[in-house]
Amino acid sequence: MVVKTKQKLPKWATLDRQTTLIEMWSLHGNKCLQGHSACPHFSHYVQIKKEIVWVAKSVQIPCFDKDGLPMRDSKGNQLALTLNKSIPVEVDKVTVNRLYNAKIESLITNWKADDREQDKIDWELEQSALHWLNEKRYPLSGRFNAISQAIFADNQPLFYIQGLGISGLTFKPFAKVRIASSYMRLYIDLGDSLKRVSKNKKRKAIRYGKPLPYHTEQRVDLIVREAVKDYLAH
Repeated sequence: MVVKTKQKLPKWATLDRQTTLIEMWSLHGNKCLQGHSACPHFSHYVQIKKEIVWVAKSVQIPCFDKDGLPMRDSKGNQLALTLNKSIPVEVDKVTVNRLYNAKIESLITNWKADDREQDKIDWELEQSALHWLNEKRYPLSGRFNAISQAIFADNQPLFYIQGLGISGLTFKPFAKVRIASSYMRLYIDLGDSLKRVSKNKKRKAIRYGKPLPYHTEQRVDLIVREAVKDYLAH
């Protein structure tokens, strides 16, 4: 009897990302690295990448006595201890690849980095929320009384912007948003709202969560707020 087990998808493989991979396959699948469909030239599939490998290198360490004087053998030669030390060396790694695989490798790497950063942000938000609740002296167990419920509800944000990104298909910015008191996440197109932001500031905002210029942040917040209200209204 053959037992089939369901293969568990990696954490980064969310539904929207799986859709992105499918759409990218429809554009780049079965193409060589130079973009030719069903290319017959093997050399067009050869990819050379720089890779760091660790190699052993012998290192001579001179020997000294307790007084700091060189230790010598019977012939007067300096004694030394030979140790093997690992050092990094950059080498060329040759692989056979297709255009689709080459494009999604960097994309998946960025997704994993975004997820690690998001986990850190979620943890910090959770710790901040627990600290805030403690300062407000809300009951941590049992039911809220009527006043506590009203205060708590009034202080809850409508959404949390968890990060910014650039679509791999449209190359336009989007915001990843979590609806308050829900696990639902929305990916909201920001259009040209980041057009006037420099590439350096845009990269830092997307990759490291650095703040955008004030007027740009206000514009992003307005776009996201309207999109969330429209989503909740339906």
